Amino acid sequence: MTHSYGLCLGLAGTLVLALATPGQAVELKYAHQSSEQHVNHRLALLFADTLKAETKGEITVKLFPNKQLGGERDEIEGILIGTVGAAHPASAVLANWVPELNIANMPFVFRDLPHFEKVWQGPLKEKMEAASAKKGIRFVCAMTTGIRNIMSKKPINTIADMKGLKIRAIENPVHVATFNAMGANAAAIAYPEVYSSLQTGVVDGADAANSNYYEQKFYEVAPNWAIIQWLVFTNTLIMSEKTYQSFTPSQKKAVGVAGDAACKLQNTAFLTEDDEKLKLLVAQNVKVTRPERQPFIDASKKVYDQFLKTDAEKEMLKIIQDTK
Repeated sequence: MTHSYGLCLGLAGTLVLALATPGQAVELKYAHQSSEQHVNHRLALLFADTLKAETKGEITVKLFPNKQLGGERDEIEGILIGTVGAAHPASAVLANWVPELNIANMPFVFRDLPHFEKVWQGPLKEKMEAASAKKGIRFVCAMTTGIRNIMSKKPINTIADMKGLKIRAIENPVHVATFNAMGANAAAIAYPEVYSSLQTGVVDGADAANSNYYEQKFYEVAPNWAIIQWLVFTNTLIMSEKTYQSFTPSQKKAVGVAGDAACKLQNTAFLTEDDEKLKLLVAQNVKVTRPERQPFIDASKKVYDQFLKTDAEKEMLKIIQDTK
């Protein structure tokens, strides 16, 4: 795949940074990784429709689904240089620019989806808004894109079956360290390359939620599905801080309203989405295993010691743990 800088710079001549000026309409180009049938596209549609309605057409959104503008790194770099208006990349990828977000990638950090939602409605959101703004990124809201399990070519019945497996991880050091702690050999590979990497044997497995495991047809090349629910995965709806600050107060409020609506839709959808997709996976003859989770939890505890070293990081962890 062409390096992300090349893609972004190649688009720079045709897509320019959206800055609001009085009386002038603004179009945001919203890029994401999923198909138009995926719930991720529905959240983008709702954001677009709500923002247009709330601003009476002053701000419109054009959607670019299914990796049309590249991978998640491309999306983030595009937001920073003005070739992309908005996106909802994985926090695991965005953490390469906003390292504070790594707290959301710690293994087993969220107890369940209701806990996840409460965490992102509290003081942790304010901390991430401040940290992201310093890097030129407006943190609009956080949502989940599913609870992560492990796909593989051979069945995983216990943590012992992880030993020596080549596992694709998101391009994030916490994810890589987590799978290594579980006994695997993790390799960071961009999302658009996951299917081919499994197909050609570059890796033996990867993690995903039920939804994208089904939608992307990963089961065709990795037909075993180990449900360990190691992470309630966080995606972040973001845009350029410079663009956001060019908006009027009412337009900024509209961004917040649209973001909250989209993230709420996403979280609500995933209460049923994962169960529905699991049934469809079983119908595709996917072999589902349910390894005992506690050995995975115990093995991944050292990841916390490796990455959460500062008082600020420990404070954010306490915020999550104290959220009831």
